[in-house]
Amino acid sequence: MRSILLPLSDERQDRHSLMVGTQIAELVDGHLTAFLPLIDFASLPVPHHPLLAGWDNMVAESLAFAERREAAVSKLLHELKLLPGPGEEGRPNFSFEAVYGNDEAVIIDAALTHDLVIFARADWTDDDQKVPVTPLLKCTIETAGRPVLITRGELETDWTRTAAIAWNGSLEAAHAVTAALPLLSRAEAVHIVIFPTTRTDSTRAQQLIGYLDRHGIQAELHIRDSEAPIGAALLETVENLSATFLVMGGYTHSRLRQTLFGGVTHHVLEQARLPVFMAR
Repeated sequence: MRSILLPLSDERQDRHSLMVGTQIAELVDGHLTAFLPLIDFASLPVPHHPLLAGWDNMVAESLAFAERREAAVSKLLHELKLLPGPGEEGRPNFSFEAVYGNDEAVIIDAALTHDLVIFARADWTDDDQKVPVTPLLKCTIETAGRPVLITRGELETDWTRTAAIAWNGSLEAAHAVTAALPLLSRAEAVHIVIFPTTRTDSTRAQQLIGYLDRHGIQAELHIRDSEAPIGAALLETVENLSATFLVMGGYTHSRLRQTLFGGVTHHVLEQARLPVFMAR
């Protein structure tokens, strides 16, 4: 995980995202790229039409907003000492990019040359409050082809202490485990959690234990039965195991690209209070 992408997609959370992103990059000794997507209305193919007479003004206003947004982020980066001031040396292993275009398209394009994408979401005071799952987050998980680390609130300094792996023998789960090996190798304890269902291949649990063992990681298996929805049961089990981060595959209802997430994936993204490492 030497190359990490941090999208700055919400000005209300820029400071929080940068604090979390730098913390994670320092942990894995990786390079952090703070990435600011800026909407480019001027490049949109808009036909001439009387009802669009105000389009030029909209383009001008959007460009002015983008310039203000970039200036505000640049000011914050200097305040946090992430960008150098006059006569100062730049912070090692950090860079900033501002790119015009559709936010989903430019972030997915940037993700191609990064090992990990981080979505750091600010803290919520109500433990029962759901965190909105943004279209950008869903699109990145679905189509970027890179693992995504989703955090909520402040990170503990030892947040990699205890890992939980949601395992069902699927390709997505296998991709998540492989991508998370640098984090799993740091954990003091690793728990594999399985909920037997018609879609779960629990027979592959021993294969996973052997795979992790060959990477020097000892894991403990937990097979759980639950009448509750799997998403809720998974988070309850993770909490009972005192896990500090969760590794799982990200699933859609079909192999085709679509905007509807599987129930477990969506529930975890809305409700999880611990960091979630997800891949497809």
